[in-house]
Amino acid sequence: MTSALLSPMVDYYNDEDDLDSVDDDDERSFRGRDSEEDTEDASETDLAKHDEEDYVEIKEQMYQDKLASLKRQLQQLQEGTLQEYQKRMKKLDQQYKERLRNADLFLQLETEQVERNYIKEKKAAVKEFDDKKVELKENLIGIWQVTFV
Repeated sequence: MTSALLSPMVDYYNDEDDLDSVDDDDERSFRGRDSEEDTEDASETDLAKHDEEDYVEIKEQMYQDKLASLKRQLQQLQEGTLQEYQKRMKKLDQQYKERLRNADLFLQLETEQVERNYIKEKKAAVKEFDDKKVELKENLIGIWQVTFV
């Protein structure tokens, strides 16, 4: 019974022509795959080289663009037309004017303070002079009265 079940399989594989053709087909398909894989590998390598060349080219172009941009900015800076430079100069000019105004206000304040102190000291000196003058007059009158009375 088992041999009856196996016999159709055995007969199938006993046919040598069929086996040879299967082997030939397998070899051709493997060779075909190998050549396809080689072609795919080669094309992948070519693509990788091409991609790398593109990357290097793009990187070089970006470098050149950035260099050109920086040179243009340097030229504008030297000419004084660079927008960022003008903004900073305007800000510095405003700070300079503000400091000059503050210095002038401080000078005026100090001058007024000095003038007030001068006026106070002058009034105090005049008052002291008048007080001394009055005191000396009284002393002279007192001495004159003692001497002549």
